Amino acid sequence: MGLSPQEVMGLSIFEYLAALDAVCEESEGDKKLSATEKDELWEWLSSG
Repeated sequence: MGLSPQEVMGLSIFEYLAALDAVCEESEGDKKLSATEKDELWEWLSSG
């Protein structure tokens, strides 16, 4: 997020959620899992 712990603690809830939303929007291109990640996730889910 690029903020120090002190800066985060100084934010209001609204400011924190707005910053979090901005970070999420930046990484939207990474939403799909690779085939390897899908297989690993399925193995983990199946083992439980």
